[in-house]
Amino acid sequence: MPFERKVYLTYPPHLVDQPILHEFIRKFDVVVNILEANVTRQEGWLLVAVRGEEQVVNEGLEWMSAQGIEVKEWAKG
Repeated sequence: MPFERKVYLTYPPHLVDQPILHEFIRKFDVVVNILEANVTRQEGWLLVAVRGEEQVVNEGLEWMSAQGIEVKEWAKG
């Protein structure tokens, strides 16, 4: 069964117009489902479910963080 993590991705202003999510999907061969999002010219956030092999998902999210995207675990409630 595929591993899944739900996380908030927060983009700073200088990265809002960059295709980082696209690069993440292609580079790590993961499935991303956008559950919620709010993007403006100044900032953006997405709540996403990322599915794939556990190690790959975790490495990919670390890569996103290294690109300047804030990655936070989604907590219900």
